Amino acid sequence: MKKIIFAFLALAVYAFGFNYSGTWINKSTAKYNDPIKLKISGNSVTPYIKRGAKSVKLKRKVATNTGNGLFEAWGFGYKNLVLFIKPINSNKIKVYEKKIDTKKRIVITRSFIFKKRANLSKKLKNAFVGNWRSTDPFSAVSKLNVRVVDNQVFVRAWRKIYNKEEPLGLAEARYYNKALYITWYRGNLIVKATITGLHYDANINKYKTLKLSLRVKNINNGLENSQIIYFKRKALNPPLRPYKKHIKLGPVDINLLINSY
Repeated sequence: MKKIIFAFLALAVYAFGFNYSGTWINKSTAKYNDPIKLKISGNSVTPYIKRGAKSVKLKRKVATNTGNGLFEAWGFGYKNLVLFIKPINSNKIKVYEKKIDTKKRIVITRSFIFKKRANLSKKLKNAFVGNWRSTDPFSAVSKLNVRVVDNQVFVRAWRKIYNKEEPLGLAEARYYNKALYITWYRGNLIVKATITGLHYDANINKYKTLKLSLRVKNINNGLENSQIIYFKRKALNPPLRPYKKHIKLGPVDINLLINSY
């Protein structure tokens, strides 16, 4: 049985230093046996080819890192399939395909555009981003602002005191299992919150509603209270001061930052 060869070869002028790692999706028209997805981790390459309405996963291989890029081989029947990868930018590559039918002695050449699939965690974090206002005018927390800076999520909140709103502070949120977990320290209060997104809009990658599960403890008397608050997206006035990039927040830094706000 003759072997099918898949060759991943990038031009040296483009490929040197290019980061192939990630999942690449074929955005062009793909026919039977054409590649529709590439999963690359370092030099480890896993291709998926089109078989009707389904895709077939080929065996993962560690690619040989040549002077020009990546090269690897899989065995499939009597046809040779060669792919040349040319980077376009950090999120897009152009893949040139050559199918060589050794029985009919013909070569079919086509090209595709592959785009890098966004990191799922990063995408879900961005779904929280925005300015939010409580749907209940009497809730403990009245406003939220969520931002992502360098893939870290920061949440600023305001609490309602009588007829006024005052900043609860800024804190870095821990993202886990599609939810945000935050702790604020404000005077004698420890405020712990969990934010989950509701009514996801895939067209804009945004949640329409946020659910805030709040638990507040007074460290002076030990009293605790909890509340669930829903928020809708809304512009905040006045505009917020810009967040600083590359800041690292630990418990002490959070205290200092909130107290100095």
